[in-house]
Amino acid sequence: MKENKENILVTAAIEDTFGTKERIFFLGEWCKQGVDNSLWADRNHETITFYLSDREKFKRDHDYLEQFFERVLDSLVVSLNNYHGVHRSTRYWRIILGPWLSTYIPAVWSRWESLRIAFEQYTFDKVILLNSDDEPNPPLSHPEAMNFIGRSHFWNHMLYARIINECYKDDIKVIEKNYKQITANKKNDWGGIVNIAKTSLKYVTDRVIRILQKEEKIVFVTSYFSLNVLARISLKLRQLPRFYTEFDENLNMKRVQASTRRVSLGLVSDNEFESFIIRNIVFDMPVSYIEGYQQITKRANNILPSCQVIFCANAYWSNDLFKIWCAQMVNKGKKLIISEHGGSITKKYINFSHEVKISDINTVWHKPFVDNQVQLPPNKIIGGRKAKNNGNDITIVGVEVPLYVGRHHSGLSSSLVLEQFDLEAGFIDKLSLDVKARLVVRPNPDIGWNTRGAYIDKLGPERISPYKNLIEVFDHSKLIVCTYPETTFFEAMYSGVPTILLYKRDCWETATKFDDLIKLLEGVNILFSDSVAASNHINKIWNNPNYWWSLPEVVNAREEFFDQCGRVDDNWLDQWGDFFKEQLIN
Repeated sequence: MKENKENILVTAAIEDTFGTKERIFFLGEWCKQGVDNSLWADRNHETITFYLSDREKFKRDHDYLEQFFERVLDSLVVSLNNYHGVHRSTRYWRIILGPWLSTYIPAVWSRWESLRIAFEQYTFDKVILLNSDDEPNPPLSHPEAMNFIGRSHFWNHMLYARIINECYKDDIKVIEKNYKQITANKKNDWGGIVNIAKTSLKYVTDRVIRILQKEEKIVFVTSYFSLNVLARISLKLRQLPRFYTEFDENLNMKRVQASTRRVSLGLVSDNEFESFIIRNIVFDMPVSYIEGYQQITKRANNILPSCQVIFCANAYWSNDLFKIWCAQMVNKGKKLIISEHGGSITKKYINFSHEVKISDINTVWHKPFVDNQVQLPPNKIIGGRKAKNNGNDITIVGVEVPLYVGRHHSGLSSSLVLEQFDLEAGFIDKLSLDVKARLVVRPNPDIGWNTRGAYIDKLGPERISPYKNLIEVFDHSKLIVCTYPETTFFEAMYSGVPTILLYKRDCWETATKFDDLIKLLEGVNILFSDSVAASNHINKIWNNPNYWWSLPEVVNAREEFFDQCGRVDDNWLDQWGDFFKEQLIN
């Protein structure tokens, strides 16, 4: 095949945009995922360096994006109040819009910066941009928007196309190509909320309790308490435990065309990126905040009007019906408690501090950082058991992230997960034969990068852990290797099984209050960012890892970890019960 010397830019994993014989410049590693390798492997190709590898830029970007987020939110408050004929506060709209807006702005910024840097560093001859027969529809809901942003090749390609057409049309030849989008049925009226069957045991039980319980004191929605723990806490409060299936109902919203919208953002821009956001944000906003808002509000008006306190660990982020109901209740003076739904060594940059800003009280696993935070025993952990600690395997617990960048927060984003995998591969290669013989992997569910497939290619399918939940994994492990410093690492430490953390530390900016803890954990060989050092340690302790785990200095470091990151005391029920009783008094 005669090589074409033209350079073609590819922005997403859509084969129709790869050309035929040109030299390919992939905007990022995400462009290759799920694509037939024969389309590009034998061609001259290059992948542009992912800009989030520059963590100093990441920090600067975070500060800018956070302040811009606040400006956009203030403008949307005015615009949506006018559109809906209401007079709601910034906090009201922050509860509803914050999770989506704090993802959308960084997502667009990521695409914007990737293109800016690419055009600064390279010269491209052409790009193939797709023309769909159908006008793009805004997402119905927050969950659908997150799926578009993180996983949809087509949505991301079209976003890149908008930026190219507005900013780089003079720098590259644009070839338009007709394309039939293969996506969800356009007539689908799913609102992004799990629709629980009204004949299910869960629904029927909840409805019976709803009838019996005339008044709700504290509403527990996605509390992250186990059912047993929730029952014990509820009875301590003299109320019956409930599932609150009211928030699981299908919203039945209809798809709309963005061009029909008559909402505008009255914001003065400071640069071209901000101008792009101002022009496009309304067209990308979920239906649930514009056309579907009145419908959801009407539904929310009939839900739990008499509750005093709202406690939530997850629905405040993803469930639009809950968010609108919650905003209404807060507007009426009800107390909102947002619980940390996971924990470990706390990230420095996370969600523009959304949880802190919307809550009256933010319950956390770690020692508090700000005035409205309260440390309580980890709600996901209490009531559970520790591991049996009699296994024979060394288990690597893998990590997976969406293909495309969403939120701008500390941790792995997009193709950085491949660098983490390379770190793990280097670790595996240096393990001794007797250790490697007992190696198994528990991959995270695939959300784009197919790290499970990468583990299988390297180790074979027989090395994939067969156990369904983490406690079973821990039960069968002699030693655990975590790959990210979040909830799973905390659970592994709590299990009692000897544990190490092998991670790309430079991608996990942590709160400065944890600096000494990190040094302490590194000093006793619990934390590693070097694969060779980690494998040398494992090889050394493999015959009896419990001996190392029980050394006084290691025990001291483990205790310090729990003191700072979350401790489960025997009196956890009293601690949580007293906390909730206090909220009902105050």
